[in-house]
Amino acid sequence: IEILIAMGIASITGTLLLAIIVNSTGLFYKQSSKVEEGRNINDALSQIRANIKQANSVATSFMVGSTTYTSGMSQLVLKVPAIDSANNIVDNIFDYFFYFLDTTKLRFKTFPDPASSRIAQDQIFTTSVDSLKFQYLDSANPPNEVAPASSSKVRISLTLRQKSGADFETQTATSEANLRND
Repeated sequence: IEILIAMGIASITGTLLLAIIVNSTGLFYKQSSKVEEGRNINDALSQIRANIKQANSVATSFMVGSTTYTSGMSQLVLKVPAIDSANNIVDNIFDYFFYFLDTTKLRFKTFPDPASSRIAQDQIFTTSVDSLKFQYLDSANPPNEVAPASSSKVRISLTLRQKSGADFETQTATSEANLRND
């Protein structure tokens, strides 16, 4: 009878330990997923902010071949001074940066002028985008929303949604950056 009681206690203890391990693994996975999503949103916003600060202006639109890229609520076209091989600004020559949402991907394209040393790029910044919104603001305090070509500041709102276990985790971050003013 003592052996049966010992086996019963060992079975209950083993089951409880297994349940704790399974729950801890699920919690670890969810927390790791949240951290990764947070890094993705911060990295994407940092890169967009850095490029806005380099830009002379927001371009209303830009045409490459037969494709027209247009600034709007979910797309941003930046007019950025071209650079030479020593990374010095080339006067009156511009490259164009384009941010847009491609289904659930935040994409970035660079269209350098032929006289620029910048390299053409087509990058994916993150793959779990739920929404992307650009607001074009003036320099008033508080800022007013204006047409893209009249803006001196851009506000970016980015929402990422990622599956975490059986649920979806959503994170939203907003940031602003002033355009270059020199």
